[in-house]
Amino acid sequence: MLDQIGSPYATDTETLPLPIIKDTAKVVPDRGWKVLLYNDDVTPLDVVVFALQRAAGLSLEVADMVALEAHRSGEAVVKRGLTQEDALILCGGLRRWSRIDGMCPGVDCEALEDDS
Repeated sequence: MLDQIGSPYATDTETLPLPIIKDTAKVVPDRGWKVLLYNDDVTPLDVVVFALQRAAGLSLEVADMVALEAHRSGEAVVKRGLTQEDALILCGGLRRWSRIDGMCPGVDCEALEDDS
């Protein structure tokens, strides 16, 4: 049956409420990876600074600050926000650039998922 204006749709229908959509999916941001440099009593400080400059591309001032932080507190963050592959490559580079045959085995560093 047609209504008054000739529409085949009924005008006396009830409006259905909109569904309530709950946002149950939690987005966890990917914080990336970081490289930690640990203090050791074997590798000379100037060798550590040189390795930080070469492997991590840090300036002399920043490399010196990172090396001193690791020396004073036992560990220091070299870089953050890296991919896992880049963090592992950076660790390998730090070890390679700080290794001196017969003198020191290279710095101790670790690639970790960044939790902060």
